[in-house]
Amino acid sequence: MVDKRPNIDTHARSQTRSPVFGMLRYVVRVVAALATGILYAIFHCIWHLSYFLLCLFRPVVDVLMIGGVIMLPIAFAAFVKPEVAHGMPYWVFLLMAVGFVTTSMGYSRFVDWLAPPGAEDPAERYRRPDWR
Repeated sequence: MVDKRPNIDTHARSQTRSPVFGMLRYVVRVVAALATGILYAIFHCIWHLSYFLLCLFRPVVDVLMIGGVIMLPIAFAAFVKPEVAHGMPYWVFLLMAVGFVTTSMGYSRFVDWLAPPGAEDPAERYRRPDWR
């Protein structure tokens, strides 16, 4: 153990420092805390607003699921009678069906992933009770 005492007392207050600098330090900390809080609040407002708007577009995008189901008989009709498709092969309709279904499901998953903690879907009350 070292018995040598330091030359400077680390707990002593400096006699040359003005008390204004101590107040200035707290004023700077308050301004920094306010700026950080305002930026945090703006971020959360944008997050909740974007989630709200994306939830309102979810029923519109869910209609693509119906379009995907409709594309399957159209693909079958284009396979059986190719002249009704005006030169488009049947697999294009199958790709459209897959694309519509994956877009609809992917959008719903993305909106659920983007949800802020504790936020509820604002359009949930307009859905049928047996829907989800």
